[in-house]
Amino acid sequence: MTTAMGFIMLAIIVVLLISNKTSIIPVFGIIPIVAALILGYGLKDIQGFMNDGFKSVLNTIILFSFAVMFFSLLSDVGMFDVIVNRVMKYLGNNVLAVLYVACFVTIISHLDGSGATTALVTIPTMLPIFKKMKMRPICIVFVMCLLSGAMNITPWCASMLRITSVTGLDAQELWRYLAPIQAFAIVISLLLMIPIAALEKKNGAGMTDEEFAELKKTLAQPAKVSVSRPVLIFDMALTAFMIVGLLLGWFGTAIGFIVAFGLALIVNFKTTKEQGAKIKQYGGPAINMVMTIIAIGVLVGVMNGTGMIESMTNTILAVLPESLGRHLCFLVSLLVMPINTIIGSDNIYFALTPIMQQIVSTYGVTDLALATSIVVPCAIAAGITLIGPSPYLALGLADCTMGEHLKYSFKWIWLVTILCTVFGAVIGKIPF
Repeated sequence: MTTAMGFIMLAIIVVLLISNKTSIIPVFGIIPIVAALILGYGLKDIQGFMNDGFKSVLNTIILFSFAVMFFSLLSDVGMFDVIVNRVMKYLGNNVLAVLYVACFVTIISHLDGSGATTALVTIPTMLPIFKKMKMRPICIVFVMCLLSGAMNITPWCASMLRITSVTGLDAQELWRYLAPIQAFAIVISLLLMIPIAALEKKNGAGMTDEEFAELKKTLAQPAKVSVSRPVLIFDMALTAFMIVGLLLGWFGTAIGFIVAFGLALIVNFKTTKEQGAKIKQYGGPAINMVMTIIAIGVLVGVMNGTGMIESMTNTILAVLPESLGRHLCFLVSLLVMPINTIIGSDNIYFALTPIMQQIVSTYGVTDLALATSIVVPCAIAAGITLIGPSPYLALGLADCTMGEHLKYSFKWIWLVTILCTVFGAVIGKIPF
């Protein structure tokens, strides 16, 4: 009953998100509670599940609130206009070039292994350029998720730390084993930008000759800023310090953005009345995403508290035919991406992997091969899961919905994971 309810609930959620019939907040905030009531849990039990879920997303709420207000302030005073104008002078009217710049920014910003840092650096930097080029905001979310996923297979990233903690492997050893697949994933992701550019152009991206000529005239003029030059220089220096500090791990994301927003607010707006008005102004875009993340806490808490996640994972394992033996790794690797979207990566690493380890070891499959078949598709798909808060940070920064993300990104990311699995099998890293 619990398993069936879990799959039915998630099916309803996915349909509602993709069809855009309603906002994500009532979807995540109401449907899990109704499901728990049907399973026979009382309101007190459900409240306890929700409290546990809220704890799991609290850091994301704090981070998102101050990060959005910080970048909203910088946009308000005109700092991003200055940056965009300079970048556009070099990029010109080239959609593919913009995509490759976004790929480069994502790769560099993900060197620290943090998905939050990558989103906070890549999307505010690239989104104004995407808008200038009439490219859909969901496209930058897709590019960031795909390239950060390909970079997610380095020894210090969360994906590798999770899989090695379960299998007992050394992260460095595992990375050396699967490095050719990671290189292949990056190359395929970069090549994929060519059809993505064509897709965006078909959707109206890019400018006509007249529009580009008008843009060049605009770029020749200084960008409009509402603060003095010394204050603008301070804003740029503070932003550069934040990016470098996050990438090098000098401070945590939450404390960094709390302090950065406070400093930027004081320097850019002198009176308490003006500061208060700006907090209200910038808080508007943040509150919708904060409510979304709280609703995700409801979903995560209820699914864990009622045992839905565990029972769904066990069901997935039960339907995997052990008779496939060593071919089981290849089959699971092909399916990890959609499974990750439904139950999240932690459940794949900590629930599915140990059981898989026991099954395939009897057929002579090494832990290195098993770990590779799991971590490669799971890491690449880390940015597209229903029950993790991280994707919603990126979506919130780009003002996009999970429904848009699923419709735009799911097929492409799954394609990349399939190609990586096949490549891994061809070179002998994944058993087939």
